[in-house]
Amino acid sequence: QEGDRGALPPEKPQRQIYLSEYWIGKYPVTNDQYAVFIEATGRRPPDHWIKGHPPEGQENHPVVNVSWWDGLAYCRWLVELTGKPYRLPTEAQWEKAARGSDGRTYPWGNDWNSHKCNTHEGGKRGTTPVGEYSPAGDSPYGCADMAGSVLEWVSDWHREDYYTRSSAANDPFGPASGVVRGLRGGSWSSDRQGVRCASRAASSQTTTNSQVGFRVAVFATPPAQAAE
Repeated sequence: QEGDRGALPPEKPQRQIYLSEYWIGKYPVTNDQYAVFIEATGRRPPDHWIKGHPPEGQENHPVVNVSWWDGLAYCRWLVELTGKPYRLPTEAQWEKAARGSDGRTYPWGNDWNSHKCNTHEGGKRGTTPVGEYSPAGDSPYGCADMAGSVLEWVSDWHREDYYTRSSAANDPFGPASGVVRGLRGGSWSSDRQGVRCASRAASSQTTTNSQVGFRVAVFATPPAQAAE
C-alpha cells in the first residue's frame, strides 16, 4: 500500500482487484454466539471457558482461543442452520471491508487514534465488548473492531510473497496450498503498526490463544474454490 508509510514487503504491491458481491459480519463472532454453536453441536468449548460457559461478564466479547478449524466448523453449522453460504472471509474480502476503496491506513482513516480501537497503546490487556469503539472506529462499510481486540482468521493459506506472485484480478482466494492460514486485524496486544488494515499475520490452523477470533462472511455467489 504505497500511501501507508508503515507498509512491509509482504503487504506490497498495492493493486486493484475485483470482488464479487458478499456480506461480512459487522462484528467478530461473540462468546454468546459461539456458545449457541457449542450447545448445538457438542464441539469442545474454548479452553478458558468454565464448565462450557464463557467468562462471566464477557458474553458480548469476541470469542477467543478458537482455531481456524473451529471457525470453519462454525461456518458449516451456520450453513446447515440457515441454508446460506457462510464462510470465513477471504483475505481480500476482509481487507476491503476494513479499509473501503480508498486505501486508508486504518478503518477510520489515515491518522492513528488510540481511542478508536483496542490495542496495546490503550492498555486494556484483553478483549473488549464488540462495538465498544463504534461508530468512531468503524470502517467505511460500517464494520466494527477491524483494528485490534482480536486477530481474525481468514480462509486463505498464507504466503508472504503472495501479493508479488499473484496475478488474480478477480476474487483472489490466496495460494492453492500452504502451511499456515492468514490472520488479519491485529489484537488487543498489538501496537499501532500491527492493526493497520494492510497488516498481515498467520498461524497454524490448530493455533488457539487469547488474541485470536474470527468473523463470518456470506457469498452472494458460491465460490469456485473451497477453503480447505
